[in-house]
Amino acid sequence: MGAWGMSTERLEEMRRLLLAAYAEGGMWGIGAPERPLPDGLARGSETHLAFLTLVFAISGGRNPVQLWAAARDTFQADPELFNPTFLAYATPKMLISRLTAYSLIRKPHSESVVWQRIGQALVMRAGGLVRQLVEAQGREGNRLLAYLQQNKTTFPVLSGRQTAPRWIYGLAFAGDVEITGADGLPVPVSPAVRQAMRNLDVAGDRVTTAVFGPLDLLGRYGCRKRAQSATLCPVADSCPVARFCRYGYQAETL
Repeated sequence: MGAWGMSTERLEEMRRLLLAAYAEGGMWGIGAPERPLPDGLARGSETHLAFLTLVFAISGGRNPVQLWAAARDTFQADPELFNPTFLAYATPKMLISRLTAYSLIRKPHSESVVWQRIGQALVMRAGGLVRQLVEAQGREGNRLLAYLQQNKTTFPVLSGRQTAPRWIYGLAFAGDVEITGADGLPVPVSPAVRQAMRNLDVAGDRVTTAVFGPLDLLGRYGCRKRAQSATLCPVADSCPVARFCRYGYQAETL
């Protein structure tokens, strides 16, 4: 994050508070939505990493809380959909009804194509193993990001400017995969992130992967509660960074 005349110490304190709230459910009862596991799925297993990869591939613009809840429900009911080997030999058309059963995809035709092609790409390039794909790039975030950008046709959408770094960090943060520099990759801001940053007097068109999620939730579940005409935020009393916000801080009066 960048800022207009804001001290490094102030930015670091905001970052610390946001990350803590995100990790501990401090965003109005909401925590990192990509962290909870479907029942019976082991964190960091190949199936879990494929689960993360496929869901991140369709995550652009979606409400993350709703998306990951739908993903868990879909996995519980139909785990075969998250098997790259199955997807490599499937057709997008045969996936549509199964991917829409729990509202996992919202654009049936285009997103079923992306889903199938990502599974196929994992089989073609890494034997269906996400960890093998990561290890082939030395477990380095920048190298993995460059690899995706050089293979946009093979990894549609997942290689996108916003999705790719978020996926890499998601593997590290939610999948417990060791990836050097995953938390510091630059991500173009979303509308919700931009709104949160504006309220916090923070400038910039990109943020790091580590703070993208917390800022996005802040914008969606906090900043949007304030009517444009209001000078104070109605949820400031429960906001983790209210004292840094132009609409949350209230100076004591004598």
